Amino acid sequence: MSIHRSYNKDGFKQAVAFWSVRVLVILAVASVLLYVLGAAPGVPYHVRELFGSGPTPLKALLFALVVLFALGPPAVLGMQLIRLPVKLVWLFPVGMLVHGVVVFLGFRFATPIESVHAMVGMPIWGIGEELERLIRFVALFLPISLPIAGGTAMLYAATRSHAPRRWLWWLLFAAILLTAAYVIVVAFPATDNVTLLLRRQATPLSWITFCLWLLVLSFAASLAAQRLSGVFKGTAAASFAVLLFLPVTYAILFVALERNVGGPTSQLSALEFLLSDSRERYFFSSAELFGRYAMAYAVGLLLLVFAQYPVWLAYATRRFAEANPVANPAHAPAPRQGRTTTVGSSEGPIA
Repeated sequence: MSIHRSYNKDGFKQAVAFWSVRVLVILAVASVLLYVLGAAPGVPYHVRELFGSGPTPLKALLFALVVLFALGPPAVLGMQLIRLPVKLVWLFPVGMLVHGVVVFLGFRFATPIESVHAMVGMPIWGIGEELERLIRFVALFLPISLPIAGGTAMLYAATRSHAPRRWLWWLLFAAILLTAAYVIVVAFPATDNVTLLLRRQATPLSWITFCLWLLVLSFAASLAAQRLSGVFKGTAAASFAVLLFLPVTYAILFVALERNVGGPTSQLSALEFLLSDSRERYFFSSAELFGRYAMAYAVGLLLLVFAQYPVWLAYATRRFAEANPVANPAHAPAPRQGRTTTVGSSEGPIA
């Protein structure tokens, strides 16, 4: 729906004021969270090293902007895939690829080349180094962005558009793009950081299982973000789902990741490697490892919620405009005696 059809002039100003304040609060909270992660003891050293010599408020703010931009647009694209007419669904894979290119440009010029090579590997194809880095980064990023889009699309299709079969479009595009990404990342060439950490040198099953883990995590984040924005009223149900998905995602990730990093004789698991707070300490008891994963789950979920919150909030305020006579009298429903509706309220028709 066109924004001009959803809002009149006064309603548009009201919605922008309502929406922008909350987005700024989310950005501030995300910046504080990332600053604490960069400074707190016990945080995985892979995370702390992203801040170089140490976190600063400016670094945390910039990092928050990068993270929210990387995680937010896939949620927008996932929701729009369900809303698009069938003849326009091809815009979804195009949008995912374009988003991956933009994220690469930010990553490429904000990160030392050594860090780029550590992530995607050294160029070996002979097609131009920057072009190869771009292709391999986008292929490596798709298993992250596609599940995020899928989690949002799944929830929106089931609860808002009431057309769960529309989600099959995501399944089709994900199958095509993730297959191409697997060939690029694992087969030509084998990207070391991926093949070492995924089960059995990154088999197709472990690749799919990792994507399933992020899909479930994104779905849980969409539930929380939808509730936070006022679209969904079931606080108890959303909280229960978020808690339930903690052991579920842990089990999925346990299946996806390698249990013997470095060879059959190694006792180091990929999860221990990823969650270690020091290069000198990698091994944890089962309870401690689960506890560290629970903290990582909470942080990852929060960042996804922060990124998805503006998406669901925009949806909620658009629906508010259709139901609120101040925002748009042409779309106002018959008034209900004894009830009023305010911007962002979870009361009234928003589905």
